[in-house]
Amino acid sequence: MTQKGYQVLSYLKNISLKLNEQQILKNINLRINRGQITTLIGPNGGGKTSIARILIGILKPSSGEVFIQKNIKIGYVPQKLEIEKTIPLRVMDFLELFAQKNTKTQLLIIKKLNIGTILEKSLHQISIGQMQKILLAQALMNSPDLLVLDEPTSNMDISAQADFYNLLEEIRKQQNCAILLISHDLHIVMQQTNQVICVNHHICCEGNPESINNHPEYLSLFGKHKINNIAIYPHHHDHLH
Repeated sequence: MTQKGYQVLSYLKNISLKLNEQQILKNINLRINRGQITTLIGPNGGGKTSIARILIGILKPSSGEVFIQKNIKIGYVPQKLEIEKTIPLRVMDFLELFAQKNTKTQLLIIKKLNIGTILEKSLHQISIGQMQKILLAQALMNSPDLLVLDEPTSNMDISAQADFYNLLEEIRKQQNCAILLISHDLHIVMQQTNQVICVNHHICCEGNPESINNHPEYLSLFGKHKINNIAIYPHHHDHLH
């Protein structure tokens, strides 16, 4: 399946979700294309993580259609990962749980993410920012076609966020994978994406970053004073929206 020259890896059609009689999602439609970065933004509790989990098959919707291209590999980076503190697991041991047989690929990922110096450390000894890199490394170990990241920069400063998003752009170019990025705020993420979808239980608005910035529903949800205070990273695409 293709859409405007892009291969569609996954889509949701008229998706709704109810949990404990609460309407979490209503009438959600979106497509994830190979080679593009899609960003879900919106307030906490607005249903962004539920959309991602439905998209990759972790959560079943109450109604609607879910399509996932056959035989695609998915890498998932959760917002956080709780590991029992009594388990003596080193970073290296954790990554080997997900690693493919291609040692060269593993070494390239370790070098790219600059995590070689912490491989021997316990997972309980590393910082939150380092843990985010480890979770990204495990998601990349099998060269995914679709990479899903839930709030990957929530514990990073602006400089670290910029570096992280540059890295994602590099990964997208090299692997021609689709990236679904979830964020509850805006910061520099807006200019690092092809498609922005603003979610608050339903899709408030969607489009490229430039069109979303001035959309009435977007301005109403976030407030113009908040948007004006956000530093947006200047990102120059080498591809068309």
